[in-house]
Amino acid sequence: MFDTLTDYVSEYPDVLRDIPVHTPTLDELKTAKKSQIDAETSAAIAAGFDYTVDGVAYHFSYDAFDQQNFSDTANVCLMKQSGMRGLPESVTWNAYRVPGGELERLTFDAPGFLALYAGGAMKHKNETMQRGGERKAAVEAATTPEEVEAA
Repeated sequence: MFDTLTDYVSEYPDVLRDIPVHTPTLDELKTAKKSQIDAETSAAIAAGFDYTVDGVAYHFSYDAFDQQNFSDTANVCLMKQSGMRGLPESVTWNAYRVPGGELERLTFDAPGFLALYAGGAMKHKNETMQRGGERKAAVEAATTPEEVEAA
């Protein structure tokens, strides 16, 4: 088989030729890396966060569905604190013990839930986005492919 292929190439050298390989430009590498960082940042946010309640560490889910539930519940808590009538006195929320992952249902009053939201959910999201932004700034400042990859 090899001899047949060699003979063919010798007889028809223009048929088989090197196919040029595209080497990405620095700008293309930067664009790809920033997209990767965005995806990693979103995944890290959605992975959830740990927060301590009454001395016990818990993990809280924070995918897109949970983010909306946190936001809606925080709004209800703010309305409750402003004196709006007819709102529940407390909210029950799923949490998972750290370590172990056992599901527990925790009950929060309005101030307790707002503390969880601000000190847990929003802190987690903001810090994760900050790290992603710092990495993207390092990509923008990069002058070599190696610096882009390291960001």
